Amino acid sequence: MADTLHTQCCIAGGGPAGIMLGFLLARMGVDVIVLEKHADFFRDFRGDTIHPSTLEVMYELGILDEFLKRPHQEVRQLCRPDRQPDRHAGGLHPPADALQIPGLMPQWDFLNFLTEQARSYPGFSPKDAG
Repeated sequence: MADTLHTQCCIAGGGPAGIMLGFLLARMGVDVIVLEKHADFFRDFRGDTIHPSTLEVMYELGILDEFLKRPHQEVRQLCRPDRQPDRHAGGLHPPADALQIPGLMPQWDFLNFLTEQARSYPGFSPKDAG
């Protein structure tokens, strides 16, 4: 027999959008349940990059410093695979050599981090179908 759940908001799916929405709503005091059909986030199809816009949101929410304590890789240079580095001022410089994006991390680690942060609010409740 299935349990009966009572909440103000139910979110179907514990992907990046569902977990972030659950976090934001719980932070605002909304009683929220995030339903996910799997017991964890560990699946091969998940991506490995956290976009700069996501990092900016995390900064604005005050959780970026804690997030960056997690193991991750930083992208310091981007080059198109079909081009050689450009010659500039007597040296070789790849396009966007000043770019730094601290956000290469398995998506399941990102989702686990967001879930941990959301659990600090009493109204957040993740539920798996298992």
